[in-house]
Amino acid sequence: MLTRKEIEENYEVENGRIRSPGAFEGEAIYLPYFWSQAMEGFADRDDGKTFTIFITKEDKKLFPELGNRRKTVKMYQTEQGFICER
Repeated sequence: MLTRKEIEENYEVENGRIRSPGAFEGEAIYLPYFWSQAMEGFADRDDGKTFTIFITKEDKKLFPELGNRRKTVKMYQTEQGFICER
């Protein structure tokens, strides 16, 4: 599973957003972390289009950008291969 440090080393990040070209461009810094969990089979829900992962306290410690009120991250892959958050 990806760590925040690995994301910061592999992507250009500015103000909590990924600026590097590619699948996560323009998305929040935490999206590759949760996408890697989903790809490893750890999504809490998968309806065939959208993966949903429940956010833990540990996730919020790693990514304070999630804030205190968020309970889930929902994401999907476009036909063009971009990974987006719902």
